[in-house]
Amino acid sequence: MELMTRSVPKPASPGYTIALQPIVDVDLNHVADELLYRHHHRARTATIDDDVQATARACAVAIYEIGLETLCDQRTLFVNVSEQWLLNSELCRLPTDRIVLEVLESTPPTAAVRDAMAHLKAMGYTLALDDFQTDQDHDSLLDHCHIVKFDVSRELPLAQIESLRAQGFTLLAERVETHEAFDRCKALGFSLFQGYFYERPRIQRSHVTRRDASSLTHLLLITKLYRSEIDVDDLSRLIAKDTYLTEAVLKRAGAATHADASACATLETSIERLGVVELRMLVTITLLASHGPASKLEVIKGLTRALACQRVASERRVDEEEGFMLGLFSHMPMILDVELETLIQELPLTLDQAKALTQRAGRLGALLSDVESAELGEPVGTLPDTLLEEAEIEAQRWMNKTHP
Repeated sequence: MELMTRSVPKPASPGYTIALQPIVDVDLNHVADELLYRHHHRARTATIDDDVQATARACAVAIYEIGLETLCDQRTLFVNVSEQWLLNSELCRLPTDRIVLEVLESTPPTAAVRDAMAHLKAMGYTLALDDFQTDQDHDSLLDHCHIVKFDVSRELPLAQIESLRAQGFTLLAERVETHEAFDRCKALGFSLFQGYFYERPRIQRSHVTRRDASSLTHLLLITKLYRSEIDVDDLSRLIAKDTYLTEAVLKRAGAATHADASACATLETSIERLGVVELRMLVTITLLASHGPASKLEVIKGLTRALACQRVASERRVDEEEGFMLGLFSHMPMILDVELETLIQELPLTLDQAKALTQRAGRLGALLSDVESAELGEPVGTLPDTLLEEAEIEAQRWMNKTHP
């Protein structure tokens, strides 16, 4: 992994892109690339506000905008992943045969991280441990890794390197700046090499100029993708409203099946080819690329309220779907950081629903008001004591569910 700088968080910029740095073998064959985030196409180094968002943006450009086959042909792509990425099961659905997950050196070796890495290894992923250092207690992560990277600009732990080589680990030397350093690392048993001696990172330009995917569309898709019954027609109608998502789905479906463009002429066909799990990952990555992990936390809160409203609606003989959507819509100002009045103009609301949201009027308004009171800890005699706790568990399950 390259050096990164941290900056004060800024609003999402559409100008970000990616760079690739080649990884070569002992015969200098170009066998893989490391995927690097760039906040601007002129940037030579990474400026990272948020690890998860940077990885989401890089993956969105590489997989959904450019396409893996176009980007790196049949070579493997190393993708940097942080603790939050590892623990989010929906994000760990990248193509196992094309991707190496490179666990950042800042990742703490907790039990949860080890369990996540063991699960990913069982799924078929190749895992690399970035910038391995013996003083960071990362030995406990070695059981789940295949590749160990060393920054050879530092003093190397020669005994550790020999031990890892003897155990069958693939050793990758990064920051190899000269051919003399390459020869030395090769003699030590390294079999993969990355650094300026071969090539500097190359900026990759996407032809996509607009990345204004609708957050409202994202949220509606997320709720529908976790329903027990999936309506492909409904999903295709939602996706069709957003040009960026439409292009991403069509491109990814074509790449996933190695089909020509005519075979993916319709969204319905593309959605069926991708499958629910792949589509969840696509929507989640593009949402995080736009808004970062804070958005996910607010989505969970919104889903919790929506599920609570759905249950109360069922008990009060109000339409469950209407209750669910009302609860979700009521929290959208927090998720999207916009005024409710602005959203009202865009949401597909009836007059009764609009009055329920703005005035808490009617049966729907009363239902929403009671759930909000429960959220504040105020007693509401008609609501079950465990309503919000159970709704939150279900919301977390929706967002972290591994299987369709």
